[in-house]
Amino acid sequence: MNIVYFDVETQQSFDEVGGRNHIRDLRLSAAVTYSTFDGAYRHYTEETVADLIAELKAADLVVGFNVLGFDYEVLRAYTDDPLDDIE
Repeated sequence: MNIVYFDVETQQSFDEVGGRNHIRDLRLSAAVTYSTFDGAYRHYTEETVADLIAELKAADLVVGFNVLGFDYEVLRAYTDDPLDDIE
């Protein structure tokens, strides 16, 4: 089983984008994952966000703080995939 622990940091603050209703406008600054499958940490930036999304989609389970209400919403700015199938 591959559990991926995940966290996102953004380029902007809520004040800069007009509040919590504009999460996608925050833009990805950096993201870090840890995979239990291979024991590896990985870091991502806006330029490598497609690789981050691919890692999350391949995971058996994604663990993080507020991934459904925040982190995935930040990532939705970079993909047409609704990301609803990532657990």
